Amino acid sequence: MTRTSTTGRCNKGFTLLELVVVIFIISLFFTLAVPAFRRNYAHPDAMKMASLLSELNDSSIAMKKNFNITFNMDTGDVSWTGPDGKRSAHFKGLTEVDTPSRGAVREGTLTVFFGVQGAPEDMDVYMEGGTRTYRVSLNELSGRVKVSSVEKK
Repeated sequence: MTRTSTTGRCNKGFTLLELVVVIFIISLFFTLAVPAFRRNYAHPDAMKMASLLSELNDSSIAMKKNFNITFNMDTGDVSWTGPDGKRSAHFKGLTEVDTPSRGAVREGTLTVFFGVQGAPEDMDVYMEGGTRTYRVSLNELSGRVKVSSVEKK
């Protein structure tokens, strides 16, 4: 940009304020655009488990009803009682369910009850998918469910 000063000389370049505004606009663009490129490419069964835990937790709070989920660690079958009644599904790669009160359960069955205030405690469900192990974490206080990839045990 060319400017003429009061002395009649031409100054070429940008002011500091113009540069700061441009840098701010570019950084704002990247702040909004970059999270769209960071997708969670978790295993479909891990995402399905996350959805199931979230639905049971949210439904028990919203409907003020007790729901439960039962993990059969030997077969990988999971059955639950939710707003749609009794249902079940098979989860390939289900390896472990970890709760503070029961510890890591790798065999047998485990039933977790969701009361009218949601999940009674934190829960981590570990699933193997391909070359990775996924952890589906349910936080009892916030009710949030998160899927993350963890190092193989």
